[in-house]
Amino acid sequence: MKFEIELLRSVSNSMELIQDRDRAVGQQKYMKSKLPFWGIKMPQVRKLTDACLKKNPLQNNIHYRNSIRFFFNNAKKREEWYAAAHFAQRHKNYICESNLDIYLEMIMTAQWWDIVDSTATLLVGPAIKESIQFRHYIKSWIIHDNFWIRRTAILSQLKYKEDTNEKLLYSIILKCADEKEFFIRKAIGWGLREYAKTNPKSVKKFVENNENNLSNLSKREALKHFKTQD
Repeated sequence: MKFEIELLRSVSNSMELIQDRDRAVGQQKYMKSKLPFWGIKMPQVRKLTDACLKKNPLQNNIHYRNSIRFFFNNAKKREEWYAAAHFAQRHKNYICESNLDIYLEMIMTAQWWDIVDSTATLLVGPAIKESIQFRHYIKSWIIHDNFWIRRTAILSQLKYKEDTNEKLLYSIILKCADEKEFFIRKAIGWGLREYAKTNPKSVKKFVENNENNLSNLSKREALKHFKTQD
């Protein structure tokens, strides 16, 4: 535990030195966050986090897991969550199925798009891509009680491109297409728009065939890519 304490202390102290109190107030209001902010921009968060990791490098997967969990359970300012998300994504050799529980903890702790979206696309997606339980994960998440987990199910394939399981993507979208929740409708549109860069004909046909099932927001987001080509 000493390692995690020292790493968080190092990151927090570094952030305190460059904090912007005026900016922090606006950030907290914009993000509707219970956690206050230091008022630091993301490039600065990444830079100082990397500097702290250089002095206190993660030695193994235990350090990786424990540090992420410690940051999310003990952060005093939201940028400390961002720091943990950054080093979680940066250490690609530790992004694997066995760490999936930690990524889901991040999502359930934050329950807001700033953490959920990057975790879903840059951690969860890569972690389950080669898993024999891939379909099981997605199907179980899309019926989860928490809509941030359902959003994760939709966004987890966002970076897959030609490796996207199209049938699965379409089926889970239709599973929650009638939801009123903004973040689900937005995720549906985003997922379709991103896949349209790989298979535009398929996405266009899917949207046309499900004109009455998809929300206007989802359809509008899904077809943005096509409008730029007109």
